[in-house]
Amino acid sequence: MPKKPEYLSIADTLRAEVLAGDYDAAPLPGNGDIAGRFDVNMKTAGRAVQQLVAEGLVIARPGLRAVPTPPELRGTRWPMNGRYARARAARGLVFAGDVSGNVRKDTISREWANAPLPIAHLLGIKEGARILRRNSRTFIDDIATEDTILFFPEAIVKAAPELETADRIQVVALIEDAGHTVTRTANEIRARHATTSEQELFGIDASSIVIEHIHGTYGATGEPLEAVINVRPAQGGVITFDTYEAPLDNE
Repeated sequence: MPKKPEYLSIADTLRAEVLAGDYDAAPLPGNGDIAGRFDVNMKTAGRAVQQLVAEGLVIARPGLRAVPTPPELRGTRWPMNGRYARARAARGLVFAGDVSGNVRKDTISREWANAPLPIAHLLGIKEGARILRRNSRTFIDDIATEDTILFFPEAIVKAAPELETADRIQVVALIEDAGHTVTRTANEIRARHATTSEQELFGIDASSIVIEHIHGTYGATGEPLEAVINVRPAQGGVITFDTYEAPLDNE
């Protein structure tokens, strides 16, 4: 009988630990720690974690340590692009490989406001309910390329106060540190003519088209975590709009 591959033996041990709740309070060890623990190379350690990902038992995030999949979602299969997109979101939406040039994100405003109807719908709250509104802008070589507005329910800000107080935020990291696991988004993407303020911001005229991406982000039990509006010119510097995705049914 052929010997079981090392990565599967390691996966067996990690699987038992995940199911026993050993990592409910903290992520799994990184690949380096796993490699040291089992005296294997990093590739073998990574394959062991990916085995648990394939089984739907953990969610792997490039650049971040894997976390257990919420029990009610175990057995589902997470798409690769969804995992990479979660990491993108955790790093502030822009990876260095997305654009060429000097990239910066400026925080424009942080204020409590009343939820407009589209945002209230995404967050499952009444129109006019109190929400935190954050506006930031992305510049490439000092040219504005993206306008972003984030909206957070009061309960989420209470659980993760840095969403309001910090000048620079990593949304997914703060939300997950507060005890939520981001699992899916609802997305709407449309092309439309630029508003007067967008014409001034992006240096375009009234006939120019912008791409508007609106999405709501939700946790393992369906709780609303945030809503976001991203706007960018249809041409010019490219900022990707990849976002985290729902797990796919095994079928």
